[in-house]
Amino acid sequence: MPELVSSPKVQVESLENFLLKEKDGLASLMDKMENEANSTYSKNAPRPEILAFKGGDRKSIRDRFLRALRVNTGTPLGYYLQNLPGQPLPGKKTDPNTVSLYGEKDLKQDYEFYDIRIGDLVSPIDVLATAGDEPDFGLDLNLFLDNGEELGKDYGFGIQSFGDSKVYYATQVPFHIGYYHESPIIFLAADFLTHTYPRYRVFQFQTLSRYAFQTGHKYWGYRFLGWGMHYIGDLTQPYHARVLPNYGTLSMLWINIKAIFGFENAKNDAIDRISNRHQTIEKYHFSVLKNAYAKKDLTHPFIRSVKLTDRDEGFGKYNDSYIVDVVTKESWDISDRIDTLIDDSNLLNGFAEGKLLPNIDQPSLTELDSTITEHMKSVGAHLRNYVRAGLL
Repeated sequence: MPELVSSPKVQVESLENFLLKEKDGLASLMDKMENEANSTYSKNAPRPEILAFKGGDRKSIRDRFLRALRVNTGTPLGYYLQNLPGQPLPGKKTDPNTVSLYGEKDLKQDYEFYDIRIGDLVSPIDVLATAGDEPDFGLDLNLFLDNGEELGKDYGFGIQSFGDSKVYYATQVPFHIGYYHESPIIFLAADFLTHTYPRYRVFQFQTLSRYAFQTGHKYWGYRFLGWGMHYIGDLTQPYHARVLPNYGTLSMLWINIKAIFGFENAKNDAIDRISNRHQTIEKYHFSVLKNAYAKKDLTHPFIRSVKLTDRDEGFGKYNDSYIVDVVTKESWDISDRIDTLIDDSNLLNGFAEGKLLPNIDQPSLTELDSTITEHMKSVGAHLRNYVRAGLL
């Protein structure tokens, strides 16, 4: 995106400074935002009025703002940028505890960050790209009533709709998954599948981003924009948009009926099956990208395809219905194929610790790579269309 890359550097600003300068405007904006969201994005869990943002002083305003957004107030939200694999570290390596709620335990050494300071001038693309990972570092963890934190009692999201409510990294699942294209009978039988909140999060962060840009706080404009971008990226992942790829409606209903009557083996088997594929395809894709960057192979198909702009205009401009009508529909449509190729390539057994093993089926893996490459053309378009809407 030339319009992004050519943008002048922005000055790093503390969150407290932004909030103190704009507290009156933010109080009004966030009330309007939640009123709209309650009828559109979070009707299953409207924000309790007591959480409305009313400003505060330097000690309290950050906590009050994050509570008004209904995110985990313990998320560090430090000041850092992510470094690409294979690049020299431009600054002091960042303490993982200033990045993620669970520090090194959560990051698992997959990412490398370096510190930046308040007042530094930094590249907008670096701020945006780094912020695109942040919602995985704590913002959406432990927000439900059964997650064992006080936040769950205050936020109004109720009992976690699906995902393991006792495993910390799984408590964010309903915020990062969007099921919009299952059969109506599935939604009728399992209404909990509709209790998802990625559109809500995108709306919140895009609204804040536009406000930050309009009021001259460009660093936070890009950082909020990146937070919203995370959920767009998540929903391009087929396992974030389809409950059970390669399961028909009748099979899903039968599994649900048996679970209702206490026979949960089939349900647990299905969850394990999908969870393993979900995690494995992400780890595989990540490792291929990481290795390509480390080797400075920027012509790798996974990288080259996401940069192609041929499809951008064809999808239309990003708007309120884009996530449902375009992003998740496309992810849903390719989910069966991805799921089948994971089996055909023996990826579950033929890939481990970032390496391919001898028992991988290479012809099927090549087909899987081609499918991912083709899909990444659309992924790049969706991310760019979202960012363009934010920059405008």
